[in-house]
Amino acid sequence: MRRLLAAPQLWYRLLLILCSVYGFMVGSHSVTYLTTVTNAILLGYLVVGVWTMWVRRSPDLPAPRLRGAIVTWMVFIGVIAHSMLENWANPFDAVFVPDPAAALQGIALLIAHYVLPVAILLDWLLFGPRGQTIWRDLLWWPLYPLAYGVITILRAIWLPEVANRIPYPFMQPVHENWLGVLVSLLPMILAVVAIGALVIGWDRAIARLGVSWVSPARGGIPVTDRLGP
Repeated sequence: MRRLLAAPQLWYRLLLILCSVYGFMVGSHSVTYLTTVTNAILLGYLVVGVWTMWVRRSPDLPAPRLRGAIVTWMVFIGVIAHSMLENWANPFDAVFVPDPAAALQGIALLIAHYVLPVAILLDWLLFGPRGQTIWRDLLWWPLYPLAYGVITILRAIWLPEVANRIPYPFMQPVHENWLGVLVSLLPMILAVVAIGALVIGWDRAIARLGVSWVSPARGGIPVTDRLGP
């Protein structure tokens, strides 16, 4: 128990949970957005993961392959948000505004689009376990954003009067050409593959080199990839 309490992994992930919960509390979030769904997945994984760490007295999160997928998805939404939604603008501009309600929403977006993607990426870079991902994971990691895109298109077609019908401007069809929207998702799927390749490449390279910057503080039952595919 003392070894786990001394592990920085535990406290870092508890901080991420608190940050995520705060972001959900102060912002207005719709499940029609990929950002909202992905941040909810991250929060659920961290809650279950920290509980698993506590039960097993291990500093390692469970299901490292699922963890790699979530890291990939979070980095992807961060890149998309900054490049396509914010147009490379300073993310703090939406925080320092006179309207308190708008400032809180800006804080929520800052957490969801920037803080948590960077934080979970740092978790992946700094903490183990290592060498659990495989290159075949690149076949299923892009299926999540692809499924989101297809479901969003079908929802817009079948429910034309629904609120927030087109959640993202880059998904707006030209003359109701939904096939064109579907084709436009291809570069994004390739971006997920590219990010995932970097995530896996780092994991496997560090495992091969046997490098660790943080003391593992192990003393309990090893965490296996029981939640992974």
